[in-house]
Amino acid sequence: MGGYVSKIAWMSNAAVNSVVRGRKRKCIEEDDCDSDSDFIDKTLQTPKRKKLLTTAQYIYKTLFQEEKASDITVFILGKPWRLHKVYISQSPYFASMFSGSWKEAHQKIVHVELADPNISRESLSVVLGSFYQDEVSLEPKDVISILATSTMFQLQGLIDQCTEIMIETTNIKTVVPYYNAAVSYGVPAAKRAAKKWLEVNLLGYGWRFPSFLKELTPDIMVELIESPDLVAWQTEFCIYMMLREWLFVHIEDKYQALQVDEYFKTHTWTEPLLSTEEGKKYSAPFKALRMKHLLLHDQDVKILYSDNLIPAEWLHGAYKEQWLHLLRIDANIDRGPKEMTEEEFFKECFRCGRCVEKPGEHIWRWTAFHFGLDLVVYLDTTSLRIRRNHRLDTDHITINQRKRNIIIKVCLISLDEQRQIKHMQDTGILRISLHKNEEKQIMVLDKQLSYPLYISVNMQVATPFAALTEEKSPNVTTLGT
Repeated sequence: MGGYVSKIAWMSNAAVNSVVRGRKRKCIEEDDCDSDSDFIDKTLQTPKRKKLLTTAQYIYKTLFQEEKASDITVFILGKPWRLHKVYISQSPYFASMFSGSWKEAHQKIVHVELADPNISRESLSVVLGSFYQDEVSLEPKDVISILATSTMFQLQGLIDQCTEIMIETTNIKTVVPYYNAAVSYGVPAAKRAAKKWLEVNLLGYGWRFPSFLKELTPDIMVELIESPDLVAWQTEFCIYMMLREWLFVHIEDKYQALQVDEYFKTHTWTEPLLSTEEGKKYSAPFKALRMKHLLLHDQDVKILYSDNLIPAEWLHGAYKEQWLHLLRIDANIDRGPKEMTEEEFFKECFRCGRCVEKPGEHIWRWTAFHFGLDLVVYLDTTSLRIRRNHRLDTDHITINQRKRNIIIKVCLISLDEQRQIKHMQDTGILRISLHKNEEKQIMVLDKQLSYPLYISVNMQVATPFAALTEEKSPNVTTLGT
């Protein structure tokens, strides 16, 4: 009996435990269901994204790439382009062709003849494809070809996009092709960017590379040498030294930099090279030199005569002008320029420059002859100053005038990795009077300037020769008044 009761009790406990366990399982399963339900609800409410073709992409793929529903076939560079008048008429070139009395207006097959070697099938694919898209991606390596093609079809939007790319990617490898393309296709903004790069980098950087010099034509060289914004490396005579290197890479097939000086020292021509048939085609850049500024140092003059490039008659006027300046200064007549128009200043001025690699205190003078003035430049991290250094014990000619006038413009330039201008600061044209040993601050440096820092100076220390022989018009606006 007792055993039976115990068995019942045991069974009852087991049953209770089973019920309890069952309830627990039920609760767990219900919790799982609730959790799964939440996940499912979230899944059902979460949008599933798939990138579909936009209308523009569909149009480009279907109509341009697959050439469906074409109503005009245009043969260009030997390839048939099956296009659509309604789209390609966005181009004024095609719009004009398909309107009016032109025979092409009623033809379904049109032939377009091209004479521009810069236009390729690849650039045609990009430009013609642009009619079917609302956005076009261009690669800098193709920009000249696409510019040529865009100009052909008069697509100002693409021309503007090419211009932006050219300005952003101007460097030593692209600058000359970009300059030539900008001139050929009438893109003034790209030309200005290329010219500015050349003005800043030609003397301090570019002429180290023979292949770069080889690209520069006499016409480009003339424009650069005549520019008042050309950054000279040290003095004007460095411009002549760059030109003789440029001449060498054009007349000698096998260029070796170490042979340049030796080549000119051992030349065999007996008359000035630039007056010979061989040299005349390279003479224009040399004629553009400011001859009078090549005669300011004895060693420079020796090089000129040793090279025997420049005909003597090109220098006669320069010698005459410099001698007249010396006589007037010695007679205490010329106290420096008082009045000059901006045009006169930029045409007459002496150009000099310097590169300062690191911030700190720097002192220098340009060693060219400045008609008795010893001008010393001081640069630190905050300012640039100029001093008229007057010493009686100097070996050089020294003017004793109490006060001396100069006109000067200073420009400071910081460059980026492509040697484009990152920041530029200039003084504008200043008229300064300096007493003996007087120092004046020229500019306070912008904090945005970085090193290496390029310093370009335009300077006039003597009264212009033209002012000595002609009366000035009273209506001319002058500087420094």
